[in-house]
Amino acid sequence: MPPFVGLFFDIIILAALGITIFYCFRLSRQLNQMRANRAAFDALIRSLDAATARAEAVIRSLKEGALGSGDALQDKINKSRAICEELEIMIQAGDSIADRLQVLAERGRSGQPPGEAKDTLQAEAPPRTRAERELLEAIRAKQQA
Repeated sequence: MPPFVGLFFDIIILAALGITIFYCFRLSRQLNQMRANRAAFDALIRSLDAATARAEAVIRSLKEGALGSGDALQDKINKSRAICEELEIMIQAGDSIADRLQVLAERGRSGQPPGEAKDTLQAEAPPRTRAERELLEAIRAKQQA
């Protein structure tokens, strides 16, 4: 075998080793970049996880606040409904008493004696509510005075 055939194979092996070293160096740089990007990616994941935890805590506190506000609002609604019902009863009682007073006033204008008007007041339907009773008692006390 001629001596330069061995040299030729050595040059081919040397070229292949050079190409391999070049690709290894390039691969090493890409791996280093990937590691650096992975560290940044890990930091991004950690910050996203922390932001998610804060958001969950805020949502929980908002829910608790909404529930507390909802309960307070429901209490106020219930109280206002009760007051509304009481006012309706008072208005009905006032209307009834006003009607009775109007009848008494008409009888008083027509010249009917007050005693009869007093009896008519007592002869009509008995008061339905405490407010009506109290108002009738006040009217009777005023008539007696």
